Amino acid sequence: MPQSIYTSLTREAQSCPGFSAPVERVCIGQVWTLVRVNGHTGLCMTPQAYSRTLSWPGDLCGRPASELIAWLDSWQPFETTLAVATLNAVLRGSSDYAPMLANARPLGGGNLAVFSAMRERLGKGPVTVIGRYPGLDDVLEGLDYHCIERNPGVNDLPDQAAETVLPQSRWAFVTASALANRTLPRLLALCRKPDTLLMGPSLPWSRQWFDLGCDYLAGVEVLDEERLWSTAMEGGGVRIFQGCVGYRLLSSEGSLQ
Repeated sequence: MPQSIYTSLTREAQSCPGFSAPVERVCIGQVWTLVRVNGHTGLCMTPQAYSRTLSWPGDLCGRPASELIAWLDSWQPFETTLAVATLNAVLRGSSDYAPMLANARPLGGGNLAVFSAMRERLGKGPVTVIGRYPGLDDVLEGLDYHCIERNPGVNDLPDQAAETVLPQSRWAFVTASALANRTLPRLLALCRKPDTLLMGPSLPWSRQWFDLGCDYLAGVEVLDEERLWSTAMEGGGVRIFQGCVGYRLLSSEGSLQ
């Protein structure tokens, strides 16, 4: 898949009312980065890094959303994270957002809801999950699966394993936060064989993903915006799934109701 997904998503955002609107609010939390534009909040996972030398803190609110979205071309991780969160906020004001959400199946069950909902479809695998989700081993117990993680734990494989493991998989669950760290184009290129589910709060709700080979999308709907902001600002991780946001699952073939 060409790197032009970043250009295509920017062009899609350009048709939205919020593209030129001012950024209203920003939070770079311990786990989640939030940006609000035109009354809509977008999310992206915060880089698991640390910096005291960012040049723009205190100077983001009031800028046009388009300026932050332009950071999709950056290689600075906090800038690309802010770009994805801003993109998500702007796309929530698109004409496609409400119809996509209406056709997407709402899921319960917290941060592992997607895996629980798909469990019966997975057969015996093999399954590859990009990104370590807390509690993943429990919900996928008994399946032939691998987890690939940038900072691998004891039972994880490192990033470079994707080159071998993904093409041999029957199913692939890919974290949308890979859009911010710029590994997503390559990951989706490796997913031509497996049924592919792109997922996470970082997911931009766009039909373009189906054109790029994704079979399912699992993004979030904001249920309680102010609670989401307070939870993220107080260091919340999986706790955002306790009433702040909820997963919705959409198939390329239509509704999963």
